[in-house]
Amino acid sequence: MNKKLLELLDGAEDKYPHTLEQNFPHIISKIIELWGSPPLDQYFIDLMLHTRAVPREGFPPTVAKEIFDLNLINDEQIKAKQGVPISR
Repeated sequence: MNKKLLELLDGAEDKYPHTLEQNFPHIISKIIELWGSPPLDQYFIDLMLHTRAVPREGFPPTVAKEIFDLNLINDEQIKAKQGVPISR
């Protein structure tokens, strides 16, 4: 478990992307590097949508959900820092 990512997740071990970390450690590194910054939004888009000329296989459903969940957590944290109410 990456301590820096766990810290970024406010210690929420239940939100930790174990499958993503195990299968795509380079993606975890990039997410940590970009966490809380505007470029992370584009990175999530690039991961989840077909944006390349060459087709990709795509992620297994578990990994895709972990990426989606990280995107939501990052967005909620940014909104909280800006004082924007979070709708649930």
